[in-house]
Formats: sequence, C-alpha cells, structure tokens
Amino acid sequence: MLSLIEVYMTGRKNAMLTTEDRRWLNGEKEYDGQHAKQQRYQRRRDIRERVYSSMLDFSILVDELDDDEWRDIFGEVVDEGKQWQNADEDLQAGVRDGLAFLLRTVGVAALMRNGQESQDTVPERLFTAALRRAGHRDGLLVESVSLDIEATDVGIPELLEDLQSDEPMSAGSLYLLMESGAVDTDVVQDCLRDQLLEDDSEEVR
Repeated sequence: MLSLIEVYMTGRKNAMLTTEDRRWLNGEKEYDGQHAKQQRYQRRRDIRERVYSSMLDFSILVDELDDDEWRDIFGEVVDEGKQWQNADEDLQAGVRDGLAFLLRTVGVAALMRNGQESQDTVPERLFTAALRRAGHRDGLLVESVSLDIEATDVGIPELLEDLQSDEPMSAGSLYLLMESGAVDTDVVQDCLRDQLLEDDSEEVR
C-alpha cells in the first residue's frame, strides 16, 4: 500500500523534476548493484540539466504568458497584497520555496551575514533587476530598491546543544533546527508543546 507522500509524488506529472527524481531526492528510491554509481551520476546530471533549462524558460514566461493564464495557475493577490485568492497551500509553499531556492542560489546568505556593509553584490543586483522586470510587466517604473535585512548567524551545533540541555529556545531557533533536518521534527514539536504549556501555566499563576 502506498504512503500518502508516495501517492502525492507519483500523482504529479513530470516537470522540472520527474517522478523518479522526486522519489530519489526524498530517499524513496535508491540505486544498488554494479551500476549504482553511474545511475546516481546520471540522475544528478539529468536534474542539473532540467533545472538549468527551466530557469531559461522563465525568461519566456515572464514576457509571454497571458495574464489570464497567469491567474489560472497562481490565482490573484488582492486587498493591497494581503490576500492570495485561489492558490492552494501546496502552490503557496512551492512559490515560497522557489524564491528561497533562487535567493540561496545567488548567494543571499553572504548578503544577510554582512548586513548593510555589502553593496553592489550579485543578489542585490539580481533582486533589483527582478523587481524592475516585474514592475515593467504591469506598467510600473521601479526607480529605486532598498533592502533592509536583519539576520543572525546561528550555528546548528550550538542550537542542538541548547535543545539537549533543555535551555529555553525561541520559536525561530526551533524552526531553523527543523528546517535544517539536523533533528527529528517530532522532537522540535515536543519542545514547542512544552514551552506553550509552561507559558499557559505561568499565565494561570
């Protein structure tokens, strides 16, 4: 019997990733035997080529995709950007992770570490150019862009030590641990649950 994740992955059509790509990246598929090393190499190369080609396709989509088709795919953001209509949770998560993937690709971590000290970096140039392209699509002239990012360089080993020592941890730190894959999700959820119970008991007092 297929698990829910297997049903979800096998039910989706091939795109930037094929069904087999998804199964392999998620650990559902392994290569064994005499040709395993070559098969893994081929899988990685195919993924690289499809990702590269997909990025080039965005240059066509941003200029040529009709507005009606755009809305049929993504829905519409309304109410001064506060509401996203007709976009399911999976699609919204995909857009979020797509942005994260691309920003990480252009080295946004270095920009966040350096804060205001960095100027004219690759992520700044690309982010500014992207906003201008998006504005042009809707008849807007983007004259200036200002990025204000506050980020803390937190080491995963240090966070793991805090978790193991039962030190109080912020929700952001727990989320970072969960996203890193360095700790089981259930452990983080238990920690959050304990903190919420402690907060509730203090309020009762």
